[in-house]
Amino acid sequence: MATMTGPEAREFWKALMDNASCLVADARLLLEAGSFGRARSLTILAQEELGKALWIHDEFEAAWSCGLQDARTVERLREHGRRHIQKYLDAATSGRELAAFWGDFSNFEPPSGETPMEAATRLRAEDESRQAKAEKSAREANIDKQNGFYVDRDEQGHVLSPSEIGAGAVEAEMQRAAQVIEMLLIKDHTRMKDEALTAYDSTHAQQFRLLPISHPEDWAAASEEFRRGPAAQESRADD
Repeated sequence: MATMTGPEAREFWKALMDNASCLVADARLLLEAGSFGRARSLTILAQEELGKALWIHDEFEAAWSCGLQDARTVERLREHGRRHIQKYLDAATSGRELAAFWGDFSNFEPPSGETPMEAATRLRAEDESRQAKAEKSAREANIDKQNGFYVDRDEQGHVLSPSEIGAGAVEAEMQRAAQVIEMLLIKDHTRMKDEALTAYDSTHAQQFRLLPISHPEDWAAASEEFRRGPAAQESRADD
C-alpha cells in the first residue's frame, strides 16, 4: 500500500534499507563463491529496493524530523511500485550525487569562458544525455537480473545459463551500489542529528554491514576490534 502514516513509513523505509544492505552483503558472498550472475542479480535487486526507499524518504523526510504522524500517499510508489525498471532508474539517478557527496565537484566545473546561455544549453543537453543513458542502463539491468537467475534460450537457440556469466564489472557495480545505499543512510543520519526534533533512530547496523563493500581499503586497514562490529564494541565498553 502506498498510503501510510509517518511512523508506518519509517518502519517501511528502514525495512527497505535493511533489505537493500542485506542483498548487497549476500551478493558479495556469491561473488566470492564465483557465482557472478547471481551476485549481479542481487546487486540489481538491492538497487530496486533503494529506489522505493528513496520515494518514501523524499515524501516523509520533513514529517519524520517534525514528528508528524498524518497519513499521506507516496505517489511514485503507487504508480511505479511494481515497475522494476523505474525503481532501478531512480536509484541510478540518485547515484549521480555520489562524487559530490564525497567532495568531488570536478564534474561541475564549467568550461572556461562559457556564457550563461551556452552553459544552460550545455547543461540541458548533458542532462538529456545522462537520462537517456540511465534509461538504457535500467532496461539492460532488468535483463541482466533475469539472466543471473534463469536458464533461457536466445533467438539462435543457444542455451543461456547463469553459470556462464563472468565476473565482468560485478564487483565495481556492487561497490557503487553499496556506496549509494550508504549515502542515503548517512543523509538520514545527518537529518536526525542536525534537523530533527524527534529522537535519534539509528541505522548504524546497516551502515556497518556495507563498509566492507563500500570502502574495502578502509575496512582492510581497520582494527580487528572495529571489524567485530558494534555489539563487540559495546560489550567491551561495558566491561
